[in-house]
Amino acid sequence: MSYRLESTSLELDTDVTHQCYLHYTRDQHLIGVIEFSKPSYALKWGDLEYLRRRTEEFSVMPFPDCISAMVIDLRNVAVFLDQETPIIPWRMVEEECLIRLVVPQERLEYYTGLFEPTWLTSDVDTAINEIRTFMDMFVH
Repeated sequence: MSYRLESTSLELDTDVTHQCYLHYTRDQHLIGVIEFSKPSYALKWGDLEYLRRRTEEFSVMPFPDCISAMVIDLRNVAVFLDQETPIIPWRMVEEECLIRLVVPQERLEYYTGLFEPTWLTSDVDTAINEIRTFMDMFVH
């Protein structure tokens, strides 16, 4: 007698999208930049899970090495996230990798109460520059 199996999907019900970019520092450190977009103001469980899965996945992808630092760009996310949003990859935290969250300028004060203030900025170029400066300080 065979067991009955029901087909299911791992797709998430979400309107969140993302784009990934890589930046190599002068000394070939790899900085990952992931930019999220969410046009609607309704926050669903699938949205949060999408954010978590994509940042976790990005943090461990071999490019050929894993990224050494991450910039998470939330400027195009219309809803306000809270401290329950698991967007910071565990590997990055455990290995004390540099992390920057890019949020709209008008939301910096709001997110300062939720995330490590030194992680916050409102510009991707500034975030990359801060990470490059910190990484290069140990080599040169």
